[in-house]
Amino acid sequence: MTLPFNDKIIKNRVSIIIFLHALFASGALYLSFMLRFDFTLGPANYPHLFLYSLPVNIIVFLVVSIFFNLYQGIWRYVSIDDLKDIVQASALASLIFLFIIHFSGQFIGYPRSVYVMNFAFFIILNGGTRFAIRLYRESFAPQGENVKNVLIIGAGKAGNEIVRTLKAAKKRDYVPVGFIDRDTSLHQKRIQGLKVFGDIGQIKSVIKKFRVHEVFIAIPEASNKTVQSIMQASKLPDWEVKFKIVPSMLDIMSGKLQINQIRDVSIEDLLSRPNITLDDSHIRKQLAAKTVLITGAGGSIGSEICYQIASYRPARMILLDASEQCGYQVDQELKKRYKDIAIHTIVGNMLDTGFMELLFRTFTPDYIYHAAAYKHVHLMEWNPLACLKNNVLGTAVLASLAERFGVKQFVMISTDKAVNPKGMMGISKRLAERVILERYPSGTLFNIVRFGNVLGSSGSVIPLFQKQIRDGGPVTVTSPDTRRFFMSIPEAVQLVLQASTLNESKAIFMLEMGEPVKIVDLATNLIELSGFKVGEDIEIVFTGMRHGEKMDEVLLCDAEDVVPTKIDKIRIQKRNHHDPDRVEKFIHDLKSNVELGNLKAIYNDITELIPEMTGPSFEELMERMFS
Repeated sequence: MTLPFNDKIIKNRVSIIIFLHALFASGALYLSFMLRFDFTLGPANYPHLFLYSLPVNIIVFLVVSIFFNLYQGIWRYVSIDDLKDIVQASALASLIFLFIIHFSGQFIGYPRSVYVMNFAFFIILNGGTRFAIRLYRESFAPQGENVKNVLIIGAGKAGNEIVRTLKAAKKRDYVPVGFIDRDTSLHQKRIQGLKVFGDIGQIKSVIKKFRVHEVFIAIPEASNKTVQSIMQASKLPDWEVKFKIVPSMLDIMSGKLQINQIRDVSIEDLLSRPNITLDDSHIRKQLAAKTVLITGAGGSIGSEICYQIASYRPARMILLDASEQCGYQVDQELKKRYKDIAIHTIVGNMLDTGFMELLFRTFTPDYIYHAAAYKHVHLMEWNPLACLKNNVLGTAVLASLAERFGVKQFVMISTDKAVNPKGMMGISKRLAERVILERYPSGTLFNIVRFGNVLGSSGSVIPLFQKQIRDGGPVTVTSPDTRRFFMSIPEAVQLVLQASTLNESKAIFMLEMGEPVKIVDLATNLIELSGFKVGEDIEIVFTGMRHGEKMDEVLLCDAEDVVPTKIDKIRIQKRNHHDPDRVEKFIHDLKSNVELGNLKAIYNDITELIPEMTGPSFEELMERMFS
């Protein structure tokens, strides 16, 4: 409810606070005399001493309060730091008051105990009033219609921030009931008035006792295993609990999110390996004040590359995308966040050589991050010519221009589907890898970053699962044994940017991905995160393998070997055999054969360049095209 005189109070807020401080100073001195003389102002001359010294006390306290900013704070958010300021202001004001009374010669016989009590009562009145207002707001704040009891996992800084934020809210939608923490020294203690019940083993009993609706995981560095164990420990057969989590340290450090900006637990939090955060100091040195071109800038990975690169403050960013809508969305968001960077969003096709040459001549990029590609596996089985044109010939055009215009480094995004490829998408990415790696020496460093499935990217299975869950199911999985390597979009982009700082050339970089994840486990976790039960609310249906798909993906083929790099978690692979003449001839022939629709010649060239490919046969290729 808004009070009718609320605006007047806000307008005259400082005047009202000064008046209240004058009352505190008057009250402190009055109570000091009353306590000193058994609830009177004292015999004989003492009432006169009180009246004559009162204006002095008020003026001194009002002036000193200015220097300690006591008129600026918002009382409902008062903290220990504010109390420290009140104590310091009271101490200094009391000393100045004592000095004036004692050395002025006008207050002979002034009771010395009044100085001490005056100091104490000013703290009690000033600080007590503020904390009383905070206590009232936290205890009697209006509640929302659906108030939820919340259990906080983690009694550290993040947990305390969350509790403070919840208590200070104008409307109480969440009521914290206590903490769970692995630190045994905190068990059974109270923090901000809330009990630390114990470790993870106590979660179920606390949920039952307090009817907890949501669990907030307040551990920014929580590993995926930790999140999974907390969720498992919170499961009750007859009670639904939702989960939220504080942002990761990567998001907090990058400035994207604050520690108290809690969000729903996502599938990225449940990967079977710890999230990987890499040191970014070298990236900052490399990209600061440079011109950077990102292709596919409106895509899921390309846009994240844009956001992360922008945080390192390049001088200029060129965002190239074939989609007007996708490019526009990234353009608007970047320009809102980074007003000091020149951002140019270009809509165009990499295969348009005249347009691309004009773009390079206009901007002359220092670094290129090539994320543009067609990547839907089964869709590319139906459209092999479009796949080869975009993914292979488009990459060749871009690489050639990078050499001509003296680009320092060119980094291409690739995929584990390029290893022993079975479908057209994987084949096209393997050919693009060879286009990048097998080139004549030049001043440009060419490298590739290869990773597994990226959670939430446009070609990932996650958006499909989420749509199926929203539609009420079923969730379709190819096989109970299908496994994939997974990483989050921010991790994938960190790998891309870190790899570009290693000053290698003609290398493939990979992140240590840990163990692959079963797709059926991923589907199960997503269903449960959405608040449903597998088999009861939503079914999982196995559909069988589709064209171009493999049961398991690998990051290396038999002819490849890897070695560690100086950056932990990043490995590098180099091939000794390069044949730039053969690759150049293949690109020349591919252009004409694509225009002529000569699929047989294209297929023969592909099998020669990629002898390790495991499908499709030429007959299968023809059968699937346009199907």
